[in-house]
Amino acid sequence: MYKKAGLMLALCLVLATPVYAHLTGAFADFLTVVYDESTIEQLKEEMNATEQEIAELTPKVDELEENFEEHQQIAAERLQFYSDVGLDTWLALVRDGQEIVDVMGSQWIMEKRIQTYMEELNTLYLEFKQVESSKTSLEGHHDLLQMIEKNVGARAVFLSENAGLDLEQVANYLDIDWTSEIEYPLIAALEADNERVKNSIEKWTVKGAVSESHFNEGSDVRYFFRSDHVYVVYERKDGHVILLGQVLQNENGKSAKLVLESGFYNGFRLPEELVEELIPFTIPYDALTHLDGMTTPYIQQIDGGLRIQSK
Repeated sequence: MYKKAGLMLALCLVLATPVYAHLTGAFADFLTVVYDESTIEQLKEEMNATEQEIAELTPKVDELEENFEEHQQIAAERLQFYSDVGLDTWLALVRDGQEIVDVMGSQWIMEKRIQTYMEELNTLYLEFKQVESSKTSLEGHHDLLQMIEKNVGARAVFLSENAGLDLEQVANYLDIDWTSEIEYPLIAALEADNERVKNSIEKWTVKGAVSESHFNEGSDVRYFFRSDHVYVVYERKDGHVILLGQVLQNENGKSAKLVLESGFYNGFRLPEELVEELIPFTIPYDALTHLDGMTTPYIQQIDGGLRIQSK
């Protein structure tokens, strides 16, 4: 009965209140504004704009990658040439009785040329990776927009299918669907992820970062890591859930965890008592202390994953 009252309150808020003032994040308006055509149009406009940006970046990424790989091959050939010829040249100079100063000078010239090639190659690589990262971020943004479109659309479908019913009956159906179809499988999925993250976070960490793809692989939910929030999406045949939270350090400083702020089920906001039942992952810092240079771990949320650094 307590859940039913909570879901009924959430339903009333959706139908009567245009925005939840304390909900933040890039997509808050889409999830909290009452469903109407302008909301959907705005969402579609942002999706179209993102698709256009991706389309514009794709040929540039391909061009930069091709350019980098071409110069990488040239650099490899030059390095091999200097490796093969350098020793022969050195020995020839020694055999010919060249002064040691001349021999060292020739070596210095070769080393400078090699250093120049490597610096040029590194510049090309950084340019390529920067543009590629922008494209990847846009693709993640677009995927998240599609998930939000599903959630907002589910709200419209639910209200349409139950048009003409009184508010209490609509809230009762919403409560039944949540309890019978979503609640316990979602709790179990998050619990499984918590164990998986604790056991795998160290091996997932590469060059001080963890990609969201590691969190998603083998999970029944899908994580979207953005710099402002983490979006957790859970889909079933007749249910679509989006949870919003942030990865924050615990007060004892020994771990970080995903703290949920709010959630939406088929476009309806979940009451706090239902969100509190959902316990997402915790990352114990002692699981990270074996990483190179990691003495006092600290986790920062970024687009596409987490950055793990040492204080």
